[in-house]
Amino acid sequence: MSGDHLSPAEAARFLGTSEEEAGELAGSDGRVPLEAVHSRAGAAALALELARAREEAGRLEGQMAEVRASNVRLQKELRETADERRRLTEEVLELRAAAEERLMLMERIERISHIEQDLESSRAEVERLKSRGLLARLLNR
Repeated sequence: MSGDHLSPAEAARFLGTSEEEAGELAGSDGRVPLEAVHSRAGAAALALELARAREEAGRLEGQMAEVRASNVRLQKELRETADERRRLTEEVLELRAAAEERLMLMERIERISHIEQDLESSRAEVERLKSRGLLARLLNR
Protein backbone atom coordinates (compact mmCIF):
# COMPACT_ATOMS: atom_id res chain seq x y z
CA MET A 1 0.00 0.00 0.00
CA SER A 2 1.51 3.25 -0.96
CA GLY A 3 -0.10 6.68 -0.34
CA ASP A 4 -3.72 6.97 -1.11
CA HIS A 5 -3.80 4.20 -3.73
CA LEU A 6 -3.96 0.39 -3.60
CA SER A 7 -3.05 -2.30 -6.07
CA PRO A 8 -6.02 -4.08 -7.68
CA ALA A 9 -5.14 -7.21 -5.64
CA GLU A 10 -5.23 -5.28 -2.36
CA ALA A 11 -8.47 -3.52 -3.35
CA ALA A 12 -10.03 -6.90 -4.28
CA ARG A 13 -9.06 -8.31 -0.88
CA PHE A 14 -10.65 -5.36 0.96
CA LEU A 15 -13.80 -5.41 -1.17
CA GLY A 16 -14.17 -9.17 -1.23
CA THR A 17 -14.34 -9.17 -5.03
CA SER A 18 -12.24 -10.48 -7.89
CA GLU A 19 -9.05 -8.69 -8.87
CA GLU A 20 -10.61 -8.02 -12.25
CA GLU A 21 -13.60 -6.23 -10.68
CA ALA A 22 -11.29 -4.22 -8.43
CA GLY A 23 -9.16 -3.37 -11.49
CA GLU A 24 -12.16 -1.62 -13.04
CA LEU A 25 -11.84 0.98 -10.27
CA ALA A 26 -8.16 1.61 -11.12
CA GLY A 27 -7.04 4.87 -12.56
CA SER A 28 -4.72 5.40 -15.55
CA ASP A 29 -1.74 4.39 -13.43
CA GLY A 30 -3.30 0.96 -12.73
CA ARG A 31 -3.72 1.69 -9.02
CA VAL A 32 -7.07 1.89 -7.20
CA PRO A 33 -7.71 5.13 -5.27
CA LEU A 34 -8.58 4.62 -1.59
CA GLU A 35 -11.62 6.85 -2.08
CA ALA A 36 -13.00 4.44 -4.72
CA VAL A 37 -12.41 1.46 -2.39
CA HIS A 38 -14.05 3.37 0.44
CA SER A 39 -16.99 4.34 -1.75
CA ARG A 40 -17.42 0.81 -3.08
CA ALA A 41 -17.10 -0.67 0.43
CA GLY A 42 -19.74 1.77 1.69
CA ALA A 43 -22.04 0.86 -1.20
CA ALA A 44 -21.44 -2.82 -0.50
CA ALA A 45 -22.24 -2.32 3.19
CA LEU A 46 -25.39 -0.44 2.22
CA ALA A 47 -26.34 -3.18 -0.23
CA LEU A 48 -25.72 -5.79 2.45
CA GLU A 49 -27.80 -3.83 4.96
CA LEU A 50 -30.54 -3.40 2.35
CA ALA A 51 -30.52 -7.14 1.68
CA ARG A 52 -30.80 -7.82 5.41
CA ALA A 53 -33.64 -5.31 5.72
CA ARG A 54 -35.45 -6.92 2.78
CA GLU A 55 -34.96 -10.34 4.32
CA GLU A 56 -36.31 -9.07 7.64
CA ALA A 57 -39.25 -7.42 5.86
CA GLY A 58 -40.00 -10.73 4.12
CA ARG A 59 -39.81 -12.59 7.41
CA LEU A 60 -42.10 -10.03 9.05
CA GLU A 61 -44.53 -10.25 6.13
CA GLY A 62 -44.63 -14.01 6.63
CA GLN A 63 -45.29 -13.55 10.32
CA MET A 64 -47.95 -10.95 9.56
CA ALA A 65 -49.66 -13.38 7.18
CA GLU A 66 -49.60 -16.04 9.91
CA VAL A 67 -51.01 -13.58 12.44
CA ARG A 68 -53.76 -12.55 10.02
CA ALA A 69 -54.64 -16.18 9.31
CA SER A 70 -54.69 -16.87 13.04
CA ASN A 71 -56.84 -13.79 13.58
CA VAL A 72 -59.34 -14.93 10.93
CA ARG A 73 -59.44 -18.40 12.52
CA LEU A 74 -59.96 -16.95 16.00
CA GLN A 75 -62.71 -14.61 14.78
CA LYS A 76 -64.45 -17.58 13.15
CA GLU A 77 -64.14 -19.58 16.37
CA LEU A 78 -65.46 -16.59 18.33
CA ARG A 79 -68.51 -16.32 16.04
CA GLU A 80 -69.11 -20.07 16.33
CA THR A 81 -68.76 -19.90 20.11
CA ALA A 82 -71.20 -16.98 20.28
CA ASP A 83 -73.67 -18.88 18.07
CA GLU A 84 -73.32 -21.96 20.29
CA ARG A 85 -73.84 -19.84 23.41
CA ARG A 86 -77.01 -18.33 21.91
CA ARG A 87 -78.26 -21.79 20.99
CA LEU A 88 -77.55 -23.13 24.47
CA THR A 89 -79.22 -20.10 26.08
CA GLU A 90 -82.34 -20.71 23.99
CA GLU A 91 -82.27 -24.39 24.93
CA VAL A 92 -81.96 -23.53 28.64
CA LEU A 93 -84.89 -21.11 28.37
CA GLU A 94 -86.98 -23.79 26.63
CA LEU A 95 -86.05 -26.34 29.31
CA ARG A 96 -86.90 -23.85 32.06
CA ALA A 97 -90.31 -23.17 30.47
CA ALA A 98 -90.94 -26.91 30.14
CA ALA A 99 -89.98 -27.45 33.80
CA GLU A 100 -92.34 -24.66 34.91
CA GLU A 101 -95.14 -26.16 32.82
CA ARG A 102 -94.46 -29.60 34.30
CA LEU A 103 -94.55 -28.12 37.82
CA MET A 104 -97.91 -26.46 37.11
CA LEU A 105 -99.25 -29.77 35.76
CA MET A 106 -98.02 -31.60 38.86
CA GLU A 107 -99.76 -29.02 41.07
CA ARG A 108 -102.99 -29.50 39.09
CA ILE A 109 -102.70 -33.26 39.39
CA GLU A 110 -102.19 -32.90 43.15
CA ARG A 111 -105.29 -30.66 43.40
CA ILE A 112 -107.30 -33.13 41.33
CA SER A 113 -106.06 -35.95 43.55
CA HIS A 114 -107.26 -34.07 46.66
CA ILE A 115 -110.60 -33.40 44.97
CA GLU A 116 -110.92 -37.10 44.10
CA GLN A 117 -110.09 -38.02 47.70
CA ASP A 118 -112.67 -35.53 48.97
CA LEU A 119 -115.19 -36.91 46.47
CA GLU A 120 -114.47 -40.46 47.57
CA SER A 121 -114.86 -39.44 51.23
CA SER A 122 -118.15 -37.72 50.40
CA ARG A 123 -119.40 -40.79 48.53
CA ALA A 124 -118.43 -43.00 51.44
CA GLU A 125 -120.26 -40.65 53.82
CA VAL A 126 -123.34 -40.64 51.57
CA GLU A 127 -123.27 -44.42 51.39
CA ARG A 128 -122.88 -44.64 55.15
CA LEU A 129 -125.80 -42.28 55.64
CA LYS A 130 -127.89 -44.19 53.11
CA SER A 131 -127.15 -47.47 54.80
CA ARG A 132 -128.06 -45.99 58.22
CA GLY A 133 -131.30 -44.70 56.81
CA LEU A 134 -132.05 -48.06 55.31
CA LEU A 135 -131.26 -49.79 58.61
CA ALA A 136 -133.32 -47.24 60.51
CA ARG A 137 -136.26 -47.92 58.18
CA LEU A 138 -135.82 -51.61 58.62
CA LEU A 139 -135.64 -51.29 62.41
CA ASN A 140 -138.71 -49.03 62.52
CA ARG A 141 -140.84 -51.66 60.84
